[in-house]
Formats: sequence, structure tokens, C-alpha cells
Amino acid sequence: MSATQAHQETPELLSAAALQVLDPVEVERVLVHVGSCAECDEEYRRYQDAAAALSLQLPQRQLDPVRAGAVRARLMARARADRLGGPDPRGAADKVRSRPALEVFRWSGWTVAAGLSGVLLVHHSIHRPLDYGWLAAGVLLAALIGLGIYTRAQRRRVSLLADRLTGRATTNPDADRPQARTRR
Repeated sequence: MSATQAHQETPELLSAAALQVLDPVEVERVLVHVGSCAECDEEYRRYQDAAAALSLQLPQRQLDPVRAGAVRARLMARARADRLGGPDPRGAADKVRSRPALEVFRWSGWTVAAGLSGVLLVHHSIHRPLDYGWLAAGVLLAALIGLGIYTRAQRRRVSLLADRLTGRATTNPDADRPQARTRR
């Protein structure tokens, strides 16, 4: 095999070598080429950094072999498509979807608050028809609105922090406003 032929085949194997999914013979062949080619060496180092970052995001428990093989195949297909500039190989079934369970958690707090306000209104309509029932409901509504505003602000703050920690570039509409410092 000539040096140019090895150089043409090696970039396709660099990502797999960095993820350690190749046979030992293929890994050795890739590493021999990487040692002699500065361009492939740089790309291999970038793949190693990406693989290290990916390993920190994976669950701590081992996947079953069938699922691990499927994840590995999808990852390799995506890397190959990205490398060749082709369309994203993900189908409609692979795309991220919102789970119905998350929707339940999203609205469960408001459901509890509505139930408590209903109980409060019924209780005050029976025991004190006109005294403080509507006032208590108004205070509860104001507290719920304040809690909603506070929750939204905290959620935004957490997502900005997560974006900053993962290194993703985000557009911050409050970039000119000084940020509050938090204790670590």
C-alpha cells in the first residue's frame, strides 16, 4: 500500500481509532500513519479530545452489548456523514423528542396550586362566605405568579450556566448587564 493511499484511507479511521472501536491491527496501522503525518496527527488529537469529552457525558453504568453496538453504529454513521459532508443519517425516529413524562412534571406544580386554591375557595365559601376568601385567593394567586417568574429566571440562569460549562456559544440578551457572582 502506498503512502498516498494510506493517507486517503486513514482520515476515515481516525475517529474510530480515537473511540477505540477498531481492531488492534487497524489501530496500530492508524497510529503508524499518524506518527508520520502532521495533518492526521492534529486531527487524531482533536478526535481524542472529543472522545474524552464524550466519555464524561456517558452514563456511569455499562450499556448492554446490543444497545452499545447500536449506539456505536449510529455514532460512526454520523461521523462519517459529517466527514463526507452528506445529509444527516438520523431518521425521524432518531431525532430528539419531548417525552410525555416531562410534560406531566412541567404542569404538575400548577395543577397542585390550582387544586389548593380551589380547596381554599370552597373552604372559605362555606365557613366565611364574604370575609377573607377572595382576599386569600388573590394573595395565593400573586404568590403563584411570583413563584412562576422566579422559576423562569432560575431556569434561564441554569441553562446559561450549563451552556457555559459545556462550552457552547449562546447569545445572551443581557450581555451588557453585570452578572451576579455566585459562591462555589
